[in-house]
Amino acid sequence: MILLWLTTMIRDVKPPLCDPRNPSTCKSPTPIQYTLLYSAFAFMSIGAGGVRPCSLAFGADQIDTKDVTKRERRLESFFGWYYSMAIMGVMIAITAIVYIQDHHGWRVGFGIPVILMFISTLSFVVAYPLYYKMKVEKSLFTSLCQVIYVAWKNRRIELPKLVDGSWYNKNDANVTKPTDNLRYSIYTCFAL
Repeated sequence: MILLWLTTMIRDVKPPLCDPRNPSTCKSPTPIQYTLLYSAFAFMSIGAGGVRPCSLAFGADQIDTKDVTKRERRLESFFGWYYSMAIMGVMIAITAIVYIQDHHGWRVGFGIPVILMFISTLSFVVAYPLYYKMKVEKSLFTSLCQVIYVAWKNRRIELPKLVDGSWYNKNDANVTKPTDNLRYSIYTCFAL
C-alpha cells in the first residue's frame, strides 16, 4: 500500500499529465514508472493472498470453549460477523474511498488506506501476546510434497466402473450416476 501511495506522492514516479485538447503532448510512462506500479500491485496481491485465507481460520481459533454447543454458536456468530464486516469493508472501499479519490485526489485517496493498514498492523502486533496460537503438528511443505507425489504416482489410475455405468464409491457410500443437471446449468451460463 505504501508503494502504491508513493506512486502518487513522488513527482518523478507519476507519468506526465496529458492535455486532452492536444493528444500529441502525451508521453507514455517510463519502464521505471511501470515497474514501481506493477511491483506495488504484486506486493499487494501477495499480501492479500497470505492474509485473507488465514484470517478466518485464525479468528476461529481464538474461540476457545470446552462446551461444544457454545462453541458452535460462537463460531456461527463469528462467521456471520466476519463476512458482514468483509462486505462492509468492500462497500466502504468502492464508495467512500472512491469518493475521496475523486474529490480530494489520489494522494488522500491512497493515503487513508495506508493509515488504516498501519493502524490494523499496529493493533495486531500489540495484541499478539493475547492470541491463542495453535501448535504446528506437521510441516506444510512436507504435506504439499506428499500430495504432489501421490498425485503424480496415481495420475494414470482409472476408477473402476460398475456394470450399470455408475461410479465407484468408497466407504459404502450410495452408488450414484452422474446427471446432466449440472452440465446443463453450466452450458446455460456460458450460453448467456
